[in-house]
Amino acid sequence: MLVKYLLATIVAGLFAGILLTPAMYVRNVPLILHAEEYENAGGHEHSNDAAAAATAAAPAAVAPHEHEEEASPALPFGRFGNTLLINLVAGAGFALITGAAALFLGRRITLQNGIYWGLAGFFIFNLAPAFSLAPELPAMPAADLATRQAWWLITVLLTAGGVYFIVLRDEIWAKVLGIALIVAPHIYGAPEADDLTSSVPPTLASEFAVSTLATNLFFWVVLGTALGWAIQHYAQSELDA
Repeated sequence: MLVKYLLATIVAGLFAGILLTPAMYVRNVPLILHAEEYENAGGHEHSNDAAAAATAAAPAAVAPHEHEEEASPALPFGRFGNTLLINLVAGAGFALITGAAALFLGRRITLQNGIYWGLAGFFIFNLAPAFSLAPELPAMPAADLATRQAWWLITVLLTAGGVYFIVLRDEIWAKVLGIALIVAPHIYGAPEADDLTSSVPPTLASEFAVSTLATNLFFWVVLGTALGWAIQHYAQSELDA
């Protein structure tokens, strides 16, 4: 039974999710609110929700972008409460994925190597998809949400495979295959909107993309470090058993 391992993983994820929320409010949320001003001014209906703004599953841009700050049917806990709740779920989910990957690969996550696991997660889930599908603000044109989510998921899976072959295999063919897997979805291309016209200034969109990636990097570094500490201190005995 790996009960302690599971609990340590979840606690580390919740901790990272808690710290992610104020980090988002430093820069990401103000940019979303700014973009909403252009959305309102242009009367533009946008199908993106907060998760779509984060390229389907990126943890650092899941703040709802509805206009009400107080609780409402769309935001039952208010903007901050919903953001915190989603970040907790995202943190626990990504922590479980990382912990499960370590078990499957027969690798240990420790305090010493935890940051590397976090950096790998950032590259797989955020940086690599953002090369072709950058985080999007409200009022920005976007392709069909289901299509973007499918492309994001395929890209994540191929990138994860590529990282495995490059980092954990020594053969030359494995390195070449890993690079090919990482590059393949970008050669194919991410889905794009038919009409790229947007009322959002390009500088605001690029600033949001950069700030989202920076916040995601912070999240993954915290998550990897917290995972290493929690597993090493509370679940090592079960792994050694």
